[in-house]
Amino acid sequence: MAFFVNAQRFAVVGFKAGANVSLSSIDGISETFSTYFRPQGYTPVDRLYIDKALAEQRIQRSTITETQAVAVGRYMNVSKIVVGKVYISFDGGYQVDVVVLDVESGLSVANAGTTVAPGSYRQSIETLAKQLAGKIAISPGSTVKPQPTTQNPTPKQRTSVEVLYGYLKIFPKELGVFQSEPTSVIAQINKQAQHGYNNWRIPTNEELSLMRANNYLGSGEYMTKESKHGIVLLVADGEDYATLQAEEQARIKAEQEEQERKARLKAQGYVDLGLPSGTKWKDKNEEGGFYTYEEAVSKFGNKLPTKVQFEELLNSCTWSWTGSGYKVTGPNGQSITLPAAGSRYCSGGVYSVGSNGYYWSSTPIGSDSAWFLYFHSGYHSMKYYGRCGGLSVRLVQD
Repeated sequence: MAFFVNAQRFAVVGFKAGANVSLSSIDGISETFSTYFRPQGYTPVDRLYIDKALAEQRIQRSTITETQAVAVGRYMNVSKIVVGKVYISFDGGYQVDVVVLDVESGLSVANAGTTVAPGSYRQSIETLAKQLAGKIAISPGSTVKPQPTTQNPTPKQRTSVEVLYGYLKIFPKELGVFQSEPTSVIAQINKQAQHGYNNWRIPTNEELSLMRANNYLGSGEYMTKESKHGIVLLVADGEDYATLQAEEQARIKAEQEEQERKARLKAQGYVDLGLPSGTKWKDKNEEGGFYTYEEAVSKFGNKLPTKVQFEELLNSCTWSWTGSGYKVTGPNGQSITLPAAGSRYCSGGVYSVGSNGYYWSSTPIGSDSAWFLYFHSGYHSMKYYGRCGGLSVRLVQD
């Protein structure tokens, strides 16, 4: 099989800078060379595509080696890759050396060099570029013969999924030649999760170039996303089916556990408001109406909220006056209602039912007072009050 001349492509990956060579000089020399390096029979690769390939391979233009350049050339599916180096010559000018590498063999097929003066290199670099281009030029009408079998091994045989560059999974075999994308066939393969994946698809041009550069393809034209005809070889770039199933089962289990947790809380009369501390609040006041501080602490212990827990309720929730209390909505959208149940004086008698709310915290202040939540329409804050007073109690669960 012969490969036609117009299939030959080349890329100039740029020049490296030696010691004491400015980057501006490097860029100028490299651009000038790229402008005039046009070997007959070859097509240049766009600079943007070269930059993208270098970035994807995590290779720096300024430090690229010949081995790395060949790898980039294979990644881009070019036949020739060009690298150069600029360094200070003995007379204070620049020495420019350029080499053309054959991507398939990894060997140098042409090289040239010249000495130029800083700031006046255009003519010399133009001459160098044209001289080197002539060394690899292909005469019109000729063909490029394939390399011997020893240098062009048969495609790798696959009996299982292989992974390329750590992410691209390759289907073990070609599906055949199709004139359009076989969507129903691919859908059936994915439905069966063949070879452990259910996200098989047609590769892109770039992915096909990766496989070709790594000798995963046979002869003939292969189908891609951009060219919907030819031999179909599927790829995948997601997690394997077993992992996806395990993740889905873990998600379902977590949802079930969360629903069970909420059901347990509801049965106990508590509501998870999604507070940062994780504190759950009872959905109703404790029966018995009003309690003194000592009664509340003695009966309810650590279920009585602290001043800090009340402050979290004040600062992390939305408070909406209902006309007879507050609807308190947490960050997760769940809510509780705190009625304005009023209070009982130390001397007896109930005060302000339906207008004001008073709720004990477990946090004392001094020997005869303690902190409590106080609110009325448009106002809610922490205050302290004599322990003999009778206030409402709303419990919490850590």
